Amino acid sequence: MSKEEMLKVFSDPEHPYHESSIPDTIDLREVADRLLKEKTLVEELINGLPEIFFLTNAARKFLRWNKNLEVVTGYSAEEIANMHLLDFFDVEEKERLTTKMHEAFGCGKTSTEVHMTLKNGCRIPYFFTTSHILLNNEPHLVGTGLDITERYEIEELLRKLSGAVEQSSSSIAITDREGMIEYVNTGFLNMTGYALDEVIGRYMNNSMTVLPSPEPDCKSWQSFAASEKWPLELSNKRKSGELFWESVSVSPIKNIDEITTHYLIIREDITSRKNAQRELLKNRAELVIQHEKLKHLFGQVEKSKKEWENTLDCIDDIVILVDTEDRIRRYNKALHGLIGTSHPDVAGSNWHELLSSQCLQMPSPCEEGTEIHHTPSGKWFVFNSYPFTNSSAEEISGAVITLHDTTEVKRFTRELEKAYSELKATQAKIVQQEKMASIGQLAAGVAHEINNPMGFISSNLNTLGKYFDRLNDFIKFQSEMVETLLDNDAVEELRQKRKALKLDYILEDGMDLIKESLDGAERVRTIVSNMKSFSRVDQAEQKYADINDCITSTINIAWNELKYKTNLVKELGHIPLTWCNPQQLNQVFMNLLVNAAQAIVDHGDITVKSWHENDCIYTSISDTGCGMPPEVINRIFEPFFTTKEVGKGTGLGLSITYDIIKNHKGEITVVSNPGKGTTFTVRLPVIEAELRAK
Repeated sequence: MSKEEMLKVFSDPEHPYHESSIPDTIDLREVADRLLKEKTLVEELINGLPEIFFLTNAARKFLRWNKNLEVVTGYSAEEIANMHLLDFFDVEEKERLTTKMHEAFGCGKTSTEVHMTLKNGCRIPYFFTTSHILLNNEPHLVGTGLDITERYEIEELLRKLSGAVEQSSSSIAITDREGMIEYVNTGFLNMTGYALDEVIGRYMNNSMTVLPSPEPDCKSWQSFAASEKWPLELSNKRKSGELFWESVSVSPIKNIDEITTHYLIIREDITSRKNAQRELLKNRAELVIQHEKLKHLFGQVEKSKKEWENTLDCIDDIVILVDTEDRIRRYNKALHGLIGTSHPDVAGSNWHELLSSQCLQMPSPCEEGTEIHHTPSGKWFVFNSYPFTNSSAEEISGAVITLHDTTEVKRFTRELEKAYSELKATQAKIVQQEKMASIGQLAAGVAHEINNPMGFISSNLNTLGKYFDRLNDFIKFQSEMVETLLDNDAVEELRQKRKALKLDYILEDGMDLIKESLDGAERVRTIVSNMKSFSRVDQAEQKYADINDCITSTINIAWNELKYKTNLVKELGHIPLTWCNPQQLNQVFMNLLVNAAQAIVDHGDITVKSWHENDCIYTSISDTGCGMPPEVINRIFEPFFTTKEVGKGTGLGLSITYDIIKNHKGEITVVSNPGKGTTFTVRLPVIEAELRAK
């Protein structure tokens, strides 16, 4: 602190360091220490705020902020120091926040609701308050941000509640203070038989009947609505004249000043309940008799001090009553069940030392809800402590210690967590499979639609080629006939004109263009055929298929992913047909090929092989990519495990691949060397007609 600042502090009579409260001899080091402590206290208070707190300069660069800004946004302090305040918002929010901050510099303070974008991409609604302050005669901006996600959720809940009220089977109406109906739900119309335009604007009397005339009875209605004890059972009439019983509750709706502005009327049709009331009265009399017996029984319990001990001895939880010095005063039999009969009397012992001596891992301090493990039995207990009050002196005279056995609960919890994880993985796999099926169906539909126009394009090109051949023959014949009829000058002039018009080049190039177009059409047909083969929507069930065909069609579909960064080598051997699901195998080869391409950083080789050996079909896909360490190889087939960046992989591809191969009674293995590459090998048994019949 500078000398000028210290003088300013000492001149403030409200400050604890004012000269009137300072001794003649001032220890500047002590003053500096106290100021440092106050600074530390202020920083701790700011960091302890639930809101985001920040201070920026006029250029909106961060100068100070609390720890909550780092926790909420996910950015480190070093990152925030180099960031702009508007970096936390998208374009729309930036414009709105910029306008509000200009208002803050104009009027001193403003507030707005914006969605702040976190480092992970999430958008969270916040209520920002910004104020313009001057520090060292320079403008600064100080602001706070409060998470209003809960308020947004409450608003959504209110919308749902509004829908629930409208769809409720109960009759709900809202009137003003004079009893004029302002709102009714469908349940009201169904119960009374009135139409909506017959009740809105009309008044309701003390019998909950809609008045035919628009004249209100304000005093009578307000007295009735405010003085009755609700709910009230009334006999009423529907519009048709039919009598019915209803249960009515009237509640005042008050404004912020606690002044009643409206009344909420909830009515339930209780006709069937009233019809059964006599039976209920009989049962009620029996319940009164039983209640009197229980009352007498509770009186005996109150008089008997010993009964509570017998009751506690019947439960499995350990219950110990200790005094203020942690000495055991009373306990139940469950304690002996834990420590054994070697301790016939534990009264007067220190409860903490006793439990610790029995291999109970007692933490210190032992807080409520702490889980404690008993090593010899393998059981788990939950520790709780309750203050025990002396009823005569009304002061705490000890505590009740309880140890609740949660061993079975923990076991069931682990089993439920495991089952939930398996269910979650299965659900994700089903969604992935449905997605692949939808993609296949779309590919088949596109292929079908492309085939139709490509048919007549190819046909027209073939016909056009024939026309060009005939036209070329005619032009040659015509030229020969003209040369025999004209003189040499005319013939030469005709030749020059033909050369100038480049008819020979046009005829020759036209035929080349037709051939290239036919070749392009044939390539489109091949692509369409591969798409249909890959989708196999009409062949989704198992059938006899050639694995090489599956590999070829999958390569063609994935070629756009492979061609820019890989050299693809195919070594497909002669293999027999086998009974399989071609669509699922296409998915397997697609996952392996795409993973191989993504494992290659710049450019590399992918080798695809197939061969037949020992009544099995083998397929291997090798790449020269980055490879995998052993700890990764051991987990690659686990659901949701991925080595890719967040958002670039689901972790389900190889898990689904593994399941498909297992369902085909096959096996998939992987060999990988970090920095050299990876090879996946798939083995599928050859299933022939005789084996399938068995």
